[in-house]
Amino acid sequence: MLAFVLSVLIATALVAAGTALIVIQSPSHSLGLDLVAIFALTVFIYGPLLLGSVTSYWDVRGSAGSRASFRRYLWVVLGIEALAAIAIVVYSVMAGTPIWFPIVFIVGGAVLTVAGLTIGRALHRHEQAHPRADESWRPVSRHEVSRKVLGIAVTFVAIFIVGLVVFGLLGASDGAPSLGDQLTFAFQFATIGAALTAILVSVPLNRRLRSTVGGDFGTIRTVGKVVLGNKEVELDHAGQVAAAKYATIIPTILGFQLSYLTLLYLGLGTQQVRMILGGRNEAFNIGFTILLIAILVAFIPYVVVRIRRARTYAREHGELLASDDSSWPASTP
Repeated sequence: MLAFVLSVLIATALVAAGTALIVIQSPSHSLGLDLVAIFALTVFIYGPLLLGSVTSYWDVRGSAGSRASFRRYLWVVLGIEALAAIAIVVYSVMAGTPIWFPIVFIVGGAVLTVAGLTIGRALHRHEQAHPRADESWRPVSRHEVSRKVLGIAVTFVAIFIVGLVVFGLLGASDGAPSLGDQLTFAFQFATIGAALTAILVSVPLNRRLRSTVGGDFGTIRTVGKVVLGNKEVELDHAGQVAAAKYATIIPTILGFQLSYLTLLYLGLGTQQVRMILGGRNEAFNIGFTILLIAILVAFIPYVVVRIRRARTYAREHGELLASDDSSWPASTP
């Protein structure tokens, strides 16, 4: 869990640093060009983060299916990173940035990709050498969800109050932020803190989810296709049981992921709106805000549909939950 928290914090810091670099080093800004730069920055940071998360958490080499699934996953991420490299070069040429500007982004993305894969595999080896049993499967209760939601709410309120106190003390000096800015700053930090909490409270659920497929990456991809994608994939009885268990857990996990993204983007969007109203870097901030909104508009319906599919699958295959076959999936050399 500590490694995950650190990776999220580092990724957030890199996004902030990359954004500052774009704003400072670009002689001119336009809505379209800034969106291109933001796309490249996002891919170069979160692509490696995804690879590191997958390789640290899942067994990507334990079976032929997991190896094949991870190869496809890796090539997709690398392909998107290649598009990001082209995008940042186009942006640099059209915006007139220094020649080193695209090099920093491309080399930085490559270094992060190698680091993500290396660190992820090292963490997985460490976990195998010091095994910690995953939480055994059980349905997610209403009480469990309520307790986690309460934790997110308490985090938001606590950070908001602390933020008001801190920025209020700063407001006692001359030239300090106005009351409106103090409220905005406190709200921004509170939403980001609550977003991180939404991910943290889902970690035990992810461990429970992993136990349903024995940690095999290929298997979780197959089960995901069946449950979330409505794909026609032939599963044996043990596989059907695993899919039914997966379907009871994944809706809650997806709900917390959706909460994380919404809260995070709300905090980032609040900052952009504040800067737009202040007349600073309007083109970049407008572009960033539009991108945040576009991602949410696309992501929310997508996740909601998958949650409904999982709940339907769990409802239709509930009779399988009485059986259990811990031998599935079997490793394939």
